[in-house]
Amino acid sequence: MPSSGSPVSSPRSIAELSAAANEYDFDPAVHLRYWIRSASAILRQARVYDDEDAYDEAYILYLRYAQLVLNRLQTHPEAKTAPERTQLVSLSKKVTPILSRLKELKPIIEKLNAVYEESQHQLAQRRDELAKLRKGTEIDQMHTDSTDVIGNVDYSLDMRGLGAADHPELLMLQQQPQLSFTREAEPDIAPHHQYSYPSLPSRDIGNPPSISSVLPPEKPQKLPSYEYAAESPAIVSLPSKSIEHKSIAKTEGGAPLRTVFLPSELRTSFLEIALPNTRNKLETCGILCGILNRNAFFITHLVIPEQESTSDTCATKDEEGLFNFLDENDLFTLGWIHTHPTQTCFLSSVDLHTQNSYQLMLTESIAIVCAPMHEPSWGVFRLTDPPGIKTITNCRQPGTFHPHSQNNIYTNAKLPAGHVFIRDGLPFKIVDLRNK
Repeated sequence: MPSSGSPVSSPRSIAELSAAANEYDFDPAVHLRYWIRSASAILRQARVYDDEDAYDEAYILYLRYAQLVLNRLQTHPEAKTAPERTQLVSLSKKVTPILSRLKELKPIIEKLNAVYEESQHQLAQRRDELAKLRKGTEIDQMHTDSTDVIGNVDYSLDMRGLGAADHPELLMLQQQPQLSFTREAEPDIAPHHQYSYPSLPSRDIGNPPSISSVLPPEKPQKLPSYEYAAESPAIVSLPSKSIEHKSIAKTEGGAPLRTVFLPSELRTSFLEIALPNTRNKLETCGILCGILNRNAFFITHLVIPEQESTSDTCATKDEEGLFNFLDENDLFTLGWIHTHPTQTCFLSSVDLHTQNSYQLMLTESIAIVCAPMHEPSWGVFRLTDPPGIKTITNCRQPGTFHPHSQNNIYTNAKLPAGHVFIRDGLPFKIVDLRNK
């Protein structure tokens, strides 16, 4: 699904941004409800990037949303019959103000690109001047070494004397920002195992939150910066933004994955909530929700929805109430967490189909599996892309449980191999929507 983006350091032209907006695969076999949720997520991301002055990424996502809603979803086989058709009408009404915003962004992006090109030209000139200065210094030094020293006069050239007063370009080139990295131990990565297992039907996670306006919301609260391990996402300073989290992970197809920050304490809190069900050998599930900030996702809420559980299944109920909560709090759905009270730590076939529905809406969505009776006792996973997402999307096998012949359907999502960074001390809230 076309729901992710990754700003780059070098600016792109309007033509390049327009081409990037079309870089997604539209599959009409995917149910319309998933495409509607994906479109809503795209629009919400565009508003965040716009509010953070990341105009190039906002342009891509605004244009992608408009093209998806107008050119793709209107021709979807379910567009005239699905219950979600009223939501499609609502999404279509947002296109007009989006097109107006695109017109506003175009000259802004072109001006920023021109400023960038001029700065690069000036920097190249200063580098040439510095090279000439250094070359002249080497010649003078060679001359000094080959000549007798007269009296106590020092003819050597001190480069430091050239910097601040006469040649500010030296100061600019020599004083480069330094990044400080610290290494943080990560839990061992659970190996991937092949299983022959049963499955459940794909879980429907309900209607997407509506977005009433494409105008930027109030600026989100800026999150604190952290020191990262060498494998972790670097934080780079940009002229138009205070902080940006650089994407370091990619899909199997080479597409960038934005980093997802996961509070390390969240899993323990969830297991405490799930303990009564775990003792009775019943599964428990929760929804991982959060925000997009400076090109990274932060899981800030663990939502426990109304649910029905068995020893190997867990289905959400009252999805309307769940998504009303997400809409009211302007939260992204970033994945899910669930227990395996009797089984080992892996994604069953039903889990694969459930996870597929999340990743169709947002590529970076994750699945956390907790198997407290086994080792490894937990894991963080995502479907591979390719082949996992396409394999599960095209799966038409009947029955609750069925195997999939394709290997490498899912993979570990934790750093250093993945895009999930687990950090101590990150704040999060627990919201229990179950009836007491």
